[in-house]
Parts: sequence; structure tokens; C-alpha cells
Amino acid sequence: MKVGLVGATGMIGSRILDELAAREHLVAAIARDPSKVPGYTTVIACFGDIFKPDTVLNHIRDYDVLISALSPDLKDLESFVEAQKNLVYIAEKSGVRKLIVIGGAGSLKNHSGSKLMDSPLFPESWKGVASVHEKALQVYKDLKGQSFTWTSVSPAAMISPGERTGKYRLSLDETLVVDDNGNSSISAEDLAVLVVDLVENDAYRNMRLASGY
Repeated sequence: MKVGLVGATGMIGSRILDELAAREHLVAAIARDPSKVPGYTTVIACFGDIFKPDTVLNHIRDYDVLISALSPDLKDLESFVEAQKNLVYIAEKSGVRKLIVIGGAGSLKNHSGSKLMDSPLFPESWKGVASVHEKALQVYKDLKGQSFTWTSVSPAAMISPGERTGKYRLSLDETLVVDDNGNSSISAEDLAVLVVDLVENDAYRNMRLASGY
């Protein structure tokens, strides 16, 4: 498939790019600094700035899928919501049939039914990021009559570089995925496996998925 990837050089985006390349998808890897994009044979490194949406749009017209691995700017959190609105514009104008975005875990429900970010143990320094991720998700939940389907993928509470096992579990009801010991984690590599599985599978449309081991 022909896939556009915004945020291709970040911690999660770079691993999504690795997985796409390994499965031999044709990728327009879009970044502000294309020189940081690895030289895969099926990957085209492109300059693009989500806040200048036409610089992204011009690379992915008539592509199949658009993926966003963007993360909030800690110096301007609210700009992350604007970025999502620009992604919607790009998806509409480009003709992609599917938009996949990486979300956050803070607004997922824990075992008591309350939001993770409302837990007394949730770090205060993370609450701004969690809140803006929740606002960003609402951009998609409010969509009506769009020409594309969307999927928001929330990682586990803890995500970091690690091993690619090819395994993950999903929650479809916005509940945090935890293991038998109550831990919520996933490697960035296995989150990338999930995202590329979604590229190849149309099972989850217009919904949020939570992931973890």
C-alpha cells in the first residue's frame, strides 16, 4: 500500500517506519528534517510541516493511508489540537481512505472506571499532555460524513523502546490494557506492529483502541 507517515523520525514514528519498510509498503516519510529519515528502498523522505498542511498534502495525494505519530509540543500543548484539525483537512483533500493517529493513555479508564489521569498517582507533570490528547481525540469523535475512516491508537501507560515480539492486546471500550500483575506497558516496536496491522486490516473503523501486553 501507499502510506503517508507524519512524524516519521520520532520515537514511535521511526519504529512505525521500520515496520512499514519491513512489510514493503511504499511510504512517504514526512518530517521537518527529512535527512533524519533512514534510506529504505520503499521509503521517500519528504519535507512537511503539519502547521503548513499543504506541505504534507502534496506528498500523499491518492495514497491509501495516512498515519500520524505526532506528539504534543510541550511548549505549546494546544497546538496539538490544531495539528489534528490539519490532519483531517489533509485526509479529506488527499483522498486517503484511512487515517490512523497515535493518541494518549491518560483519558483511558482504569479498573475503577475513572480516567487514568484523574488517579492520585498520575504524575502532575503529565496531566497537560493527557488533557490535550483527550481534546485531540474529540476532534475525531466529532467528525460526521468524512470521506475517510479513522482509528486512534492509545498506547499503554508505559511505552518505551524495547523488543519486537509481534504480540499485543487490545481494548475496544477505552479501558487501559493491563497484565495479570496490573502493569500497563508496551514496547514502541510492538505498538508499531499494531499500527501497521491496522494499515492492512479494516476491522476497526471510527473508534479508539487501547493497546498493551
